[in-house]
Amino acid sequence: MRDTLKIGPIEAASGAVRSGLVSIGQLADGVTEVQIPVVVLNGREDGPVVYLHAGSHGQETIYSVEMLRRLRGELDPSLLRGALIAVPLANLLAHQFATRVAPHYAAREGVAFAGDIHKLWPGDAKGSLTQRIVHFLWTNIAQRADVAIDLHAVGEPGIPFTFMYRGGKRDAEGTPQWEKTLALARAFGVTMVTTAPNPLTLAGACLDEGKPGLMIEMTKSRMQDDAIVAAALRGIRNVLIELRMLDGTVEPQRDVPIVPGVHPALPTIRAERGGLIRFEVACGAFVPAGTVVARIRDIFGTELEAIRMPADGYVMTFPPQSWVGNQAVATGDLVADIFA
Repeated sequence: MRDTLKIGPIEAASGAVRSGLVSIGQLADGVTEVQIPVVVLNGREDGPVVYLHAGSHGQETIYSVEMLRRLRGELDPSLLRGALIAVPLANLLAHQFATRVAPHYAAREGVAFAGDIHKLWPGDAKGSLTQRIVHFLWTNIAQRADVAIDLHAVGEPGIPFTFMYRGGKRDAEGTPQWEKTLALARAFGVTMVTTAPNPLTLAGACLDEGKPGLMIEMTKSRMQDDAIVAAALRGIRNVLIELRMLDGTVEPQRDVPIVPGVHPALPTIRAERGGLIRFEVACGAFVPAGTVVARIRDIFGTELEAIRMPADGYVMTFPPQSWVGNQAVATGDLVADIFA
């Protein structure tokens, strides 16, 4: 029988599910609490502890909240080996405005990536409010977990994919934690994309600590879609089966496009001109080098830029709608995330 698992004021005995809010500080009015919602599913038998982290960005919260609701409803803690610690909305401040970071607080912080929980790991107990949120999550959950899964979402058009940072301060390729990360990504079952090490991400910081860490990007970031929620739920269930926390067999993904294999990310394409943007290719379809992937026009309909694929590969997402919420760009904005 497992010991009671305690996260801040939330205590889950063996075989129990508990949830609650952890207070980190207050806003400038002195009375509005900044809190983190936490759900703990503590199994009856020993096994790994998995951290399901979601909601770093406020426009990417809808599918993960619903997926975690369904997961909580279907999991019987008495049959779970190990424990799940889930944070469905890490950045409640950004969620209030459906923005990537909290607009009313990011300007106050004076730190790199101000307000962006995704780029502040492992946080700082004496830093800004957002750094303190990350520090609590790191010291009380991530460091106690055996595996961390960072749940994000891209807008439409796009395809679901795992985004793996290959480590943090150093490249983790070839290490046991990297091989385990690959195995868990294969079990989750969507397109697998690797990128450079980044110690400021949750996955990168975990790999530096010698534990698997991966980031999941589903689609339709600003809406609830049953097929996407089902695919995310299937993927998490597959990971728990791969870790032997649940009995069963890994179930292949369906109803989402998948590019087989492991693919390196290519540099994101940015706009050189501002205007309204039209996407010219399908995400997940092979695109030869030189193909026009998007066109930018001004408000009078004049074409200003034809953006071409720099190498043979694929578009995994067109970010304007998920980042800004509008199919228009300014000079320098992200246009397409791509992989080889």
